[in-house]
Amino acid sequence: MKEVLGSLPEVITAYKNYNLLVPTATDVQLNPFYKFHVEEVPVDLGETSGDIFKVGSVKTGKQDERGKDIWEDVFSLSKPLLNKMAMAAGIQFNPKETYGERIDRVTYRAQAQGAMRKADGTARTETDQKVICLEDEEDKYRIEFSDKAAKGIVDEKQAKAAAEIYAGQWVESKNKWGKKCQAFVIAKEDRERYIERSIMVNMALLKKTWAEKAMTGAKLRVIRALLGVKGTYTRAELQRSFAIPTVIFSPDFSDPQVRQAMLTQGMNSVNNMFGTPQIGIKRVDFDTENNTFDPADLDNPAYASDTETEDDYPPMQEPDVVPEPEPESEPEPDRSMDFQCSRCGTVINENVYAYSIDKFGEPLCIKCQRGGGRR
Repeated sequence: MKEVLGSLPEVITAYKNYNLLVPTATDVQLNPFYKFHVEEVPVDLGETSGDIFKVGSVKTGKQDERGKDIWEDVFSLSKPLLNKMAMAAGIQFNPKETYGERIDRVTYRAQAQGAMRKADGTARTETDQKVICLEDEEDKYRIEFSDKAAKGIVDEKQAKAAAEIYAGQWVESKNKWGKKCQAFVIAKEDRERYIERSIMVNMALLKKTWAEKAMTGAKLRVIRALLGVKGTYTRAELQRSFAIPTVIFSPDFSDPQVRQAMLTQGMNSVNNMFGTPQIGIKRVDFDTENNTFDPADLDNPAYASDTETEDDYPPMQEPDVVPEPEPESEPEPDRSMDFQCSRCGTVINENVYAYSIDKFGEPLCIKCQRGGGRR
């Protein structure tokens, strides 16, 4: 966590060596109640960190001594890292517009709406969807496992597990990180059995979690849009931490009028962005299908999929804790004496106070307001 800065140019200057997530590079005049606040989000570049995953390679525009093009690996940000960035940016999701629904027997759609506070104190919202079609996913798995069976399974754990079940041979290959490894190629007589079994296992897992995956995908798309995250980054770019500036409410508490004004402005951040939501729960019923495979195959690494998507992350386990009974609610205190006319001292109610602050810039009773708000 870093210091509080007063203007956007100061932020850009102080964080010029970071992946600064600012939608524009123009100055924004903040009112006296708000200041910039910047947080750092580092990226773990380890192969097993889960922060990033490789999505391909691109030409660098350079050539080696033999005249061949030099390629560079590019990576995408995964769910854990995007969630950390969303927390740092203060992104809120609207419960009223974030939901999922089943379209037909094989299609599920999830929608998410999120918002974050911009440099001028207003809220920017984004809405996006994620659709999962079981038939499309089955086709993707068929292509993936057909390639693995013919070209070789490069993941060590998956390859060893497959070698115990299917006939085949070990060959020299490279893994997704470009390192040399031993890959297991399935024998031709066993490839069809391996492909069909792998598809069946992964589809069984998908049918249990497709609603959660669709919702996660929709939320991560919203996070990417709000933060302006690129689709891919090079390793050199990811060696720099992300710096995320946000606007925080930082009034001068020594001013009595500011303390009084906070009574009307200190409302919940979600209500500021979306209004008061009416939360409803949509239930989704799922059909169950009888599968002919051994349930133990669900945990067998031989059938694990290498397709890394934006929502490949295990769900959090709820703690096994007995909830404590909620305390009885107490009646709201009478706050009418908190509001007084700044000129004659007459007690005014909250509505009169709010109207006067908005219209005249100071708390006035109705009588003083009729005088035009002028002394």
